[in-house]
Amino acid sequence: MDISILVSSPEAVYEQIVRQVQAGVATGELKPGDPLPTVRQLAGDLQLNRNTVARAYKLLEDQHVIQTAGRKGTFVRDDAMREIGRIRSGQAERVMREMVRMLHGEGLDAAQISALFNDALLKVKP
Repeated sequence: MDISILVSSPEAVYEQIVRQVQAGVATGELKPGDPLPTVRQLAGDLQLNRNTVARAYKLLEDQHVIQTAGRKGTFVRDDAMREIGRIRSGQAERVMREMVRMLHGEGLDAAQISALFNDALLKVKP
């Protein structure tokens, strides 16, 4: 899997790495047990500070997407796909809660919000 960084992006570099690894797992491009480049190698390939890559790997490890096995390397965890699903569900729930708060603030009640949500679901093509 190729990771590319846009230094002009408002998204932090370490977050770009995290997002791309998560996407690789979600699409099946990265499978359980697949090795990732070492921190040093990825930092060199992307011309980044090693601490930036280490921060991304630490976050991915905390999210249970990857595991580091010392000198053996860093690998995609067996349950990474499930963890990505959990992370994405949590993100979606936070966005939806914020939207509901905003709509309540505009004076809409739960039934109106529900009707709007259901209507939007019907209009959006997957």
